[in-house]
Amino acid sequence: MKWRDVVLGALHRFSMRHGTRSVDRQSFLLEELNAMIIEADSLGNTPDQTVSRVLQELRDEQLIEFFGNGKYLLLDSPLQVETEDLPDEALDFAIKHGKLRIGDILPEDVIVLARHRKGQDRIRALTLENYQGCCALCDVREQGFLRAAHIARWADDIEGRANLHNVITMCLIHDALFEQGYFTLADDNRVLIKTTASRTLSDILRQHTRYRPPKEFHPEPQFLRQHRERIKFQWNSYVPQ
Repeated sequence: MKWRDVVLGALHRFSMRHGTRSVDRQSFLLEELNAMIIEADSLGNTPDQTVSRVLQELRDEQLIEFFGNGKYLLLDSPLQVETEDLPDEALDFAIKHGKLRIGDILPEDVIVLARHRKGQDRIRALTLENYQGCCALCDVREQGFLRAAHIARWADDIEGRANLHNVITMCLIHDALFEQGYFTLADDNRVLIKTTASRTLSDILRQHTRYRPPKEFHPEPQFLRQHRERIKFQWNSYVPQ
C-alpha cells in the first residue's frame, strides 16, 4: 500500500478507537507506527519522518488540519457538530472549508444542544467577521442589531446551514425585509427591490439599502436562486436598486 493510504487508514483507526476527530500526534505514532510500517511493507531508516511528511501532504490536501499542541483534526469527510466537543479554531477551520454539518437536535439532549449552539455561534462570528462587523445592506454596526442571515433558510437546506456562502450579516430591519421578500439579490449580487405602496418601506429600500461585498465568502448563486424561488420572485415586480 502507498504510505498516503496507510497513514490515512491509521488516522481513521485512531479516531474510531478514541471516539474523536482530534488526533494527538505523539499518541498516534505510539499506537499506529508499527502497524503502518507493516502495512506499507517498508521499514526504511526513518519511518516516523515518512509519516510526518505524509501528514503534511494530507494537510496540504485539507484532509487534516494542525491545531497546535501536536494535535490534528481529521477532515476527510464532513464533521457533524453534534458528535463531539471541539475548540473554536477547529470549528472555524471546518466551517471555512465547507466541512461542518449541523443537523437537527432533540431538545432534551443538553450536551448535543450545547454543541449545536456552539456551532451556530461560530457561524455568526465568522459571518460578522466576513462582513467586517457591519450590515451588508446599510451602516448598522451595533452587535445586538446584527444577524447572521441565511439566504436559503435553515430548514430548507441542511448542507447550507454552515456554509458561509449562504450567510450574510444583516441588521434586524434588513433581515426582516429579506425574509419577507421585499428585496433579494441577483446572481451578480445586485439588489432587487420589490415595489411597495408603503412610503416608509420604500424609503428604507431605496435610500438605505446598498449591498457591501464581504471580504471573502460571497453569496453563491445557488442559494440566491433558492431565496428568489421561495419568495416567488417575478422580474416585473422588482426593480434594480
